[in-house]
This record gives sequence, C-alpha cells and structure tokens, in this order.
Amino acid sequence: MSQLFRAAILGIACLALPMVASADAPSQVPSVQLRNVRKTPPKPGFFQYTEAKANVVKLAGAVALAGLLVWGWNLQERGQGRKYRRARRFAIGLLGILGVLGWFNYGKFHGGTNFIHVWEHYHYFMGSKYFPELRYTRLYECSAIAEAELYGAERVARRKMRDIASTNLIGSTDDILAHPERCKSHFSAGRWEAFKQDTAYFMRRLGSRWEGSQKDHGFNGTPWWTIVPSILTNLVGPASDKTILLLGLFDPLLIVLMFAGIWWAFGLEIFAVAATFFAVNFPSRFYWNGGAFLRYDYLALTVLGICMLRKRKNALGGAMLAAGAAFRIFPVFFAVGPALQGFWRWFKEKAMPRQHRRILLGAVLATAIMVPGSLVVAQGGVEVYGEFVTNTRKHSDTPLTNHMGLRTVLSWRPWSNAKHLKDESLVDPFKVWKETRLANFDQLKPLFVLLNLAFLWLVFRRSRNEEPWFAAALCGIVMIPAATELTCYYYAFMIPAAFLMERRKEIGLWLLVLGITTHAITKMPIWSDDQYMWMGFATVVYGAMVLWILARPEALAAPRPAPAMAVSKRK
Repeated sequence: MSQLFRAAILGIACLALPMVASADAPSQVPSVQLRNVRKTPPKPGFFQYTEAKANVVKLAGAVALAGLLVWGWNLQERGQGRKYRRARRFAIGLLGILGVLGWFNYGKFHGGTNFIHVWEHYHYFMGSKYFPELRYTRLYECSAIAEAELYGAERVARRKMRDIASTNLIGSTDDILAHPERCKSHFSAGRWEAFKQDTAYFMRRLGSRWEGSQKDHGFNGTPWWTIVPSILTNLVGPASDKTILLLGLFDPLLIVLMFAGIWWAFGLEIFAVAATFFAVNFPSRFYWNGGAFLRYDYLALTVLGICMLRKRKNALGGAMLAAGAAFRIFPVFFAVGPALQGFWRWFKEKAMPRQHRRILLGAVLATAIMVPGSLVVAQGGVEVYGEFVTNTRKHSDTPLTNHMGLRTVLSWRPWSNAKHLKDESLVDPFKVWKETRLANFDQLKPLFVLLNLAFLWLVFRRSRNEEPWFAAALCGIVMIPAATELTCYYYAFMIPAAFLMERRKEIGLWLLVLGITTHAITKMPIWSDDQYMWMGFATVVYGAMVLWILARPEALAAPRPAPAMAVSKRK
C-alpha cells in the first residue's frame, strides 16, 4: 500500500472529524420529532460530561489511531520498524483500551451512573423467565392483565399497545381486557403471582416509560438463546435492582473477553482498530443495548469463534460459530464462508480438509446440545420452532425507522420517507410508511436477489483458497448487510472486518472511516429513517470496497499462513 494512498485515507478521516465532532452542537433533528422531549437543560460546563463531548474523544481517538498506524507502517517499509516501536505500541494499545471504554461512554453509561437498561431487561428478563407461558405473542397481553389486576383496568383501557400476536400494529387494549383467560390459562397460580410481582417491579422502574415499552416489539430471543437466560432468571428469583444488575454484568464481561481474544489471536494493531470501531460506530452505540441482559453473547461467540479458527482450534471455533448463529440467526453468514470452502474442496478433491471436518464436528456437537436444551426450556415440542419462524416473518414484514442494510436502501424513496408519510391521526402513525416501504421493496426484489448472488459469488471466489477464519470474516461482513435487514444496534457485527487487515492493512483504516462516517450522517438535517438508510448504504459500500481491495494483485500476493493439514480421501 503506497504512502500516498494511506495519506489519502487518513486525510478523509481528518477532514470528517471537524464536521462530526462539534461538542454540544444544536440538534439537527426536525422540531416535530422533539415535541415530547423535556425542556432543554442549561448548557453544561466545559468539564461536565455530555455524550457529544464523549463522541469528540472517541472520534479523535480514531483519527489518532489511524495516524499512528500509518506512521508505523511507513517506518516499516523504510526499514525503520524498530524506531519508537515501544512508544508506538504503547500508544496503540492505550487507544484500543480507550476504545473499549469509549463504548461504555467512559463509565457514564446512559448518563450519570445509570448503567442498567431497564427497558431491555423488561423484555428479555420477562421473556426468558416466563418463556413457557408467554412464548412470542403474550408478553404485552399478559402484562396488561397483570397491570389491571394490580392497579385497576381503567388505566390499561386508556392506553394503546402493540399487537405482537397478529398485526404487529399499535391498537386498543379492549379485547385483551375482555378475555384475561387467554393469557392466564398458560400459567399456574404460583407462576402467575410471580409474574405479577415481576411486572410490578418493572412498572415502578420504568415509570412514565412503561406505556411506551408496551409499543415495542416484544421478546424475540431464539429458542436456543433462551436456554441460559431462562436458567439464570429463574435462579436469581424475583426481579429487583440487585438481580437485574447481576444479570446486566454478563455482557460487559463477554465484551472484555471478546476483545482480549482479538488481541490474543490477531495482535495489537487489529485489536486497537476493532475496539476503536466499536466505540465510534454510531448505529451500535451503548444507548441501544448497553446495560441489557445477554444482548451481546452472539457477538462475543461469533468473534471468539473466528479467533479460535485463527489459532487452529477448529472444533471450538465451529461450536462458537454455531452458537452465535443459533442465538441471533443472522451470524450464520460467518459460518457460511468456511462451509462453502469445505464443500468446495470436497467436491473438487473428493475430500474435505481436516480443519473443516473439525469445524463441522464442533458445530454439530453444539447443535446436539442446543436443540434438546431449547425444548426442555420451552416445556413443549418442536412447535416452538414454528412459532419462532412465524415471529421472525412477522418482524421481517414490519419496517422500522432504525433498519439498515441493502433491503432498506432498495425500499427507500425520498418522497416516501417518514417525513412525508408519518400520520399522527392514525392509531399507528407509521402504518402508511410501513406499507409503502414494503411495496417499494417488492418492486426491486429481483435486483435484491441478483445483487446478493453476485456478492456471495465474489466472496466465494476470493475466499475459497484462504484460511477458514478469513472466509468467515469476509462472508459475514459482506453478506449480512447485503442479505439481511437488521435494526441498527446489531451492526457491531462489522468488527471482524478488522481481521482482514492481515491481508490488506487499509481495510482497517477504511473501517475507522466508516465509523466516523456514521457520525457525520447524524449531522445531516434529515429524519432518523433517512439517517439509518444512509448508514446502511455506507456499510454495504464498505463491504463491496473490501471485496475490491482484496481482489487487487497486492492482496492476492500477500503471504499466507502454513497450508492446511492433510485431508483424508472420501471412499
């Protein structure tokens, strides 16, 4: 990579920084979206924490890291790699650690010392603890009945809630209150009293936000994800400040282990880039799922699975990739890359490499544990899988303003965004907008399929002769934005793009630019659905650019690890 090209990437990052790092700048969100926001507080002092100031530090750290990396790489090319090496490595490591802390807003979390995301805990604590009774359709319905028994039906009758059982639209609670037996018939007397007690706790904690929580989208954990959370929530007892704090500590522990694994498997520089991207990537910031209950287990398992493949611990890596895919489904694309490799070699050479057979063994063993475990937790038969599929299809047909990905891009039109179609006179103000988005996508669905086939073919062509970890990382970071439509907070899955720096270092620099770009988009005077569409577009473009960079002769000629172990012939 030429020094000129590196300087160009670094220049882009530096030019973007002043635009996005204006601390405490006025909001660009249209005033109609701020109608229900509290009165603006006095401007904080210079040394007083604000999210905007924290963003300045994170973004400055990203630019500083890019500069340090480019400086070090240029020194290496001139044969001066040992010059200031210790100081440079210390600074790079420090910026990486600050990146991990930056995602936690440097200990300020959701503001002040508010670490726990109570809204998220309500959905995933209750959804997993009472999964046999609630499954995927009864969380809000049973919460309404519990609230009516605790505090009277009048307050429930006055509010609206989302019908997650069928239409997924916001509507009246009249029919629910008229038929409490539809919910209570699934509970024993003791479990119903426990459910009411837990509901009362979350009502107190959420306060005025309780009504809003009943308009979210329910519990959506997979049957396999529910295994461990169900055990934990039933072990800790009734919901309380102490129990949800204890459960909320699992994600930070997993995140720390994940980044420790990256450092161990890929080295200091890649760790620092991955951690800094995690801090600056606006879509997956702490606001959404920070302080929640096991919302990052899929990410930790997937990333650590790739790390295990990098260290040739193939069975363990396969098991982790399988678990990550089972917990959130879309990470299956990280497993698709090695799978395509293995079956290609099997077809071409009539044999599957030993490392791929070990990966497959680990995945099969993990699946053999998760399937019966999920049925035990659900206290039912395989019908729970059908219910999960139905729930997933329901959500796939429900556009959200914070959706991202190629499908979101193809569904977008400047004249049919939320700014033009939101209708406050409707019970669900976004009803027309959602219907229009679905119709827009139907018009371009053939293009969506063709683009995904093209992306998959290019991923396969570039990775079929590579190591399994490379195929996993490349397939995941290219195909997930292209093939799925996810809510923004899942976009931390782009972290493995940093691993591809082992082939071309500029991939890591462009990853940092992508994170900075997501902040720049938030400064555009457009509504949130448009902002997340552009963030999704930028991520899809990044995936295409990675494919282009890796197809260049310099990448194809890059040094490779030792060849895979011998294969055994198929009889």
